Amino acid sequence: MTVNEHRPQKRQSTLDREISKPLFPSARYFQIHFQHMQAQLDSTQRGVETLQQQIAELQARLGPAHSRFDMTDAEK
Repeated sequence: MTVNEHRPQKRQSTLDREISKPLFPSARYFQIHFQHMQAQLDSTQRGVETLQQQIAELQARLGPAHSRFDMTDAEK
């Protein structure tokens, strides 16, 4: 065989590998992605709960006159 006869075979095997590649990432990719998203969501939820608790404590210390924030007061 000559060198020219090998090139089409190599090109064909490369094409075969390209065709056989999956069109989407593997299931493991999505599992890791969604685990990360769940961890982020849990962390955000804990942060929101902490902030809500801190706001409630601050409102209790300030008394009923300051228990609601009014944007019209903030603009003055």
